[in-house]
Amino acid sequence: MGVINGIDLGALVAVVAVLWKGNPLLGLVVGAALAVNTVVAVAIGGSVPLILKSMRMDPALASGPVLTTMTDMCGFLLVLTLADQFMPHLLS
Repeated sequence: MGVINGIDLGALVAVVAVLWKGNPLLGLVVGAALAVNTVVAVAIGGSVPLILKSMRMDPALASGPVLTTMTDMCGFLLVLTLADQFMPHLLS
């Protein structure tokens, strides 16, 4: 389900970016970053509570901050890395 949600959300944001700015490559960068970030968030969201439970910690208390922090860091890394890689083509 995470992969399907990631692809759907990425495609939707890519279409909006293309319609808004008229640059298909920008849509690809933003859409791919969101798609991958959604899949990463689902993977982290499923594994962090299990890891915390195995460490005898309360998953309900720590999962939220850990999940939010890791997802935000991955999202920034993804969008900035993709934008950096495609920057020469985005500016032209």
